[in-house]
Amino acid sequence: MKKRFQKFVPRTEIYENFISKLNFYEETFELNTEDTIGFASADDIYSPENLPGFDKSTIDGYAVFAEDTFGASDGNPAFLRVVGEVFMGEEYSEEIKSGECVKIPTGGMLPKGANACVMVENTNQIGKRVEIYKSVAPGENILKKDEDVKKGNIIISKGEIINIGHVHNLMSLGITKIKVYKKPIVCIVPTGDEVVEPSVSRKKTQIRDGNSYTLMAWLTSKGYQAKRYKLVKDNPDEFKEAVNWGLENGDVVVISGGSSLGARDYSLSTIEYFGEVFYNGVQVKPGKPVIFGKTDEKVILGLPGNPTSFIVSSYLFLFPILKKIIGYKEYLPQISNYVRVSTNVPSVQGRERFIFAKLENRENEFIAHPILGESGIASPFRMSDGIIRIPLGKEGLYKDEICEFYSLK
Repeated sequence: MKKRFQKFVPRTEIYENFISKLNFYEETFELNTEDTIGFASADDIYSPENLPGFDKSTIDGYAVFAEDTFGASDGNPAFLRVVGEVFMGEEYSEEIKSGECVKIPTGGMLPKGANACVMVENTNQIGKRVEIYKSVAPGENILKKDEDVKKGNIIISKGEIINIGHVHNLMSLGITKIKVYKKPIVCIVPTGDEVVEPSVSRKKTQIRDGNSYTLMAWLTSKGYQAKRYKLVKDNPDEFKEAVNWGLENGDVVVISGGSSLGARDYSLSTIEYFGEVFYNGVQVKPGKPVIFGKTDEKVILGLPGNPTSFIVSSYLFLFPILKKIIGYKEYLPQISNYVRVSTNVPSVQGRERFIFAKLENRENEFIAHPILGESGIASPFRMSDGIIRIPLGKEGLYKDEICEFYSLK
């Protein structure tokens, strides 16, 4: 029998002594660049060329020799001869000389000889001549050929999480496929004698399984792959069979329910059967009865069955675990904003408390309206924008006090 850690520990200890020590997944595969958002790059990727690759105008107007416009004003315009026009996607073949200009659109390639562009709003063309009412400096209204990306610059580092900006740069550089690290598969095991499928009629004493389906949808929305096992009754053999399925088919196993103290809750003993329990309980409300276990290579997480506890625990622990093992540099929950609480909110001695809240933007300041309720109800999740935090050891929040807000979106 493995040693059981029954002492409730602060959330920070879970982060420092369990999640931070999880191994980075090294399995890689190739994806189309447009499908890689949220994955970690398996390679350092360097730019094979400059972007945009040519000097271009940033405005509609005229490509000029800047020195020809010096001193121009409404009362004393500069006069230039219009010798041609730049068309999108084409190179202007002639070199312009002093006293000449070329009409140019936004994004058009700068002709040879030009070193600035004048906005059309500051001009008046009459036939083949244009009046310039405002001077421009050399380089004004021009994007240099390597101003966006220089050839040889690193676009994304190994282990860096790919975002939409990376995708734009990569595709603009003609990099249509890249190698990424595999994301973990999460296997969800819903449990409880009282739990039934959402599609069936229920007795008064039964509840429909909202937890596992909510988590599957949440994971999918974040780009993870999730699998769900059938409902498991409070039976040790069924628990073992379900967790074994999870270990064979996924990388992280989440047991929904079965983690509070009770004669028929078998999460703890099942995790001990397959691996080791590292922590059994956290000083957090809601979400106290969370179990953290591990086999040689895979994580088993026992989450409470009460909806609010399940949701908050998933946010505080499951998502950081997933981010850590796919290489996120910032894998812990990040404060979204500091907000002012609208009313007094009590806390619980010896527990760090998280409360669902609705935000109101009042005169450029966010006001958090707490949505109070017991951990057995799920409506606060639906009605909220996220959660506010009352630190461990603090008795509560006073009206108008500033607190941390975490978005769950």
